Amino acid sequence: MKNSQSGMTMVETLIALSIVGVMTSVSVPPMSNFVEASRADSDTVNLFTSLLLARSESVRRNSMVSLCKIDPVSPTFCDNSKGWQAGWIAFVDDDADGVRDAGEEILETSTGMSAQTMVAATNYANSISYLPSGGISSNGSFNICVNGNVANAIVINATGRPRITESVC
Repeated sequence: MKNSQSGMTMVETLIALSIVGVMTSVSVPPMSNFVEASRADSDTVNLFTSLLLARSESVRRNSMVSLCKIDPVSPTFCDNSKGWQAGWIAFVDDDADGVRDAGEEILETSTGMSAQTMVAATNYANSISYLPSGGISSNGSFNICVNGNVANAIVINATGRPRITESVC
């Protein structure tokens, strides 16, 4: 009488585990690139949406609307010591100084981007202000970079229209 055993030998198990390990190591870098690209897109869209809101509200209200950097712990006033990635507020800028004063209405608060995101602004170091016409006083951009690998830019022309483009860190 012959004993029949089913199952895998130790060698077969090690070979199967080796194949799974190689397949996993090959797929991890593309997955991390995908996650970084998704994070960059999400952070870019958040700022882009706030810019569109500020532009449309400036026209609708026929008054200046500004965005400024904030400290997420105290998100009701501008904080120039923080970066744009920490967060921003959009507010009706009654005195047209780019800084939220007591009594100026906050339209939106965004408490920041992911921890791996850095934002470099050209011509908008501390704030950006939309005129009642929806335009701005100078062209500029925001370069949004995740982990130094994946980047998008929001470019704003003199008419105040923002657009998203690919960029480099």
